[in-house]
Amino acid sequence: MPFFQRPLSKDFNKKRSVTLQVRIPLEIYGLPVKRVLSFASPRHVWYRQQGDRLRVCGSITVEAALALPLFLFAMMILMMPMVLMNESRKIQTELEQVCAEISQYAGVLSDSTLESEDYKKSGIPEELIEDMTKTGFRLYAEGRIRSRIHTEKAGQFSLTGSRILEDGETIDLILSYQMILPFPVFRMKSVPMTARSCRRAWIGRDGGKGKGDTGQDMEDELVYIGKSSTRYHRNRNCHYLYNHISVISFADVGTVRNSDGRKYKPCARCGGLAGPGSSVYIMPSGESYHGDRNCSSIVAYVRAVPLSEVEYLGPCSYCAK
Repeated sequence: MPFFQRPLSKDFNKKRSVTLQVRIPLEIYGLPVKRVLSFASPRHVWYRQQGDRLRVCGSITVEAALALPLFLFAMMILMMPMVLMNESRKIQTELEQVCAEISQYAGVLSDSTLESEDYKKSGIPEELIEDMTKTGFRLYAEGRIRSRIHTEKAGQFSLTGSRILEDGETIDLILSYQMILPFPVFRMKSVPMTARSCRRAWIGRDGGKGKGDTGQDMEDELVYIGKSSTRYHRNRNCHYLYNHISVISFADVGTVRNSDGRKYKPCARCGGLAGPGSSVYIMPSGESYHGDRNCSSIVAYVRAVPLSEVEYLGPCSYCAK
């Protein structure tokens, strides 16, 4: 059937594009279907008649056949980094666990039954024993990583760049591997990746439980300080340590200010014990008044610290004698 019921005028030939609503040739087979063309012109839409059938040019079908594979290919490329990141995360997790295991066994070097005198007597250089131990740690780590990582997307694991106990206490595992791509990109089948885990070895001294040893040196002696103390105290109940606590009447709480110029608030634990006619306890740098001198908040005001951290303050003249 023709497109137009009447002949085209001369003015119509000057128009480059029109909007049409036509019946496609499916109605020949008894399927009346309409299609709205947003852009059509005599130069872009045409039919070819051959016998009793009409043929339509299939440019749209060709474009769709090309666009769909390109779209799927683009989506695969966009998803590829996320897949690689997920595999890299799994490998990093396994490397962290292996490094934690090795750090627990680092005491083998210091607790070895062979001492320096034994090395000399046996004729084996001490450096050789240490190198063999470090190499054993590296081989153990490589074996553990290969056995724990179950993936076909990565391979060629190597820990040759790792540094184990070079400074006597640090385990630095550097894992190099190849991440295999789903398909070659510019003739590149894999991407080099690196994972790293660094931990301090467990080299603590032996405990002295049951041996009469407290396991604590003199330099690690615990001393006591207040919130703003200028001296450290060996006695928790030192007079100067608790001298910061002042006793005032409950009626004077509203007029007294702390060192920051703020009013005292009732303590959440013992503030309810204070009332008219009673006494309360305050500290210059505190924020609350207390109805009980043995309140846990007051006790927490004094804290125990190692002597090596506050040695610069100097000892208390009262309790350090």
